[in-house]
Amino acid sequence: MTLKTVIVTGMPRSGTSWLGQIINSNPCVAFRTEPLFSYRFKNRLQPGSTDGDIARFFEELLAAEDDDFLMQRHHVASGAYPQFAKQAPTCLAYKTSRHHELLERFLSSALDLHIIGIVRHPCGAINSWIHSEKEFHNKGCSVDRDWRTGACRKDGVGEYWGFDDWLAVTALFLRLAEAYPERFTLIRYSDLVARPEATARDLFDRAGLEWTEQTEGFLSAAHGHHHDDPYAVFKDKSVNERWQTELDPHLIRQILEQTRAMGLTQFLE
Repeated sequence: MTLKTVIVTGMPRSGTSWLGQIINSNPCVAFRTEPLFSYRFKNRLQPGSTDGDIARFFEELLAAEDDDFLMQRHHVASGAYPQFAKQAPTCLAYKTSRHHELLERFLSSALDLHIIGIVRHPCGAINSWIHSEKEFHNKGCSVDRDWRTGACRKDGVGEYWGFDDWLAVTALFLRLAEAYPERFTLIRYSDLVARPEATARDLFDRAGLEWTEQTEGFLSAAHGHHHDDPYAVFKDKSVNERWQTELDPHLIRQILEQTRAMGLTQFLE
């Protein structure tokens, strides 16, 4: 029988890894990372996939403990991710910053699932991306050419990068939160940074997960020291505001103006 599934999703560089590890901290959660980007499950699902297709995917994902990428064992070994004690799973969860086109298909299914969408201040998300060696510079990206479209990173189906996609995905999240209030939870990255325990406790309640000491301990440790790996989930709280001094003021003005024009001001707080 397929377990309840929790999907953690958001734009790249928006806190999905950290939020995913908060969910992973529950001992009864079997957690995976970017399954539809992995070799094993690459683009397995499409918007036309049936409930049966999705259920089989979840079942195979649960059984994929031997996949180093899905388990992110290299990040655990380096200390960028924590090593959590685990029990027999009662929930499958995974994090993804891709394939937002599938979210409504998941929500309209008859399967037992909950989706958590996280939105970061657009300047923070864009700034984090353009300062990423692996995700920006090593891909031949140019700030002037790519900050808006993210075209330099779109090498396959399900890729969402750049400010235009931030606008589209954020609007999608708002619509899904309104259409599926019991199955889709929308949070702001800034709230998770400012009030990690209160925000996480509310998420656990909405997703039907038990709160444990392991989660509480991880939240205390997450801001207790800073790990230099750009994918690490141990960061000091200053990461939320670095864009104010690192991002080109001209880009900041454009981003703020268009975000307000699109009625998304709530994500600028």
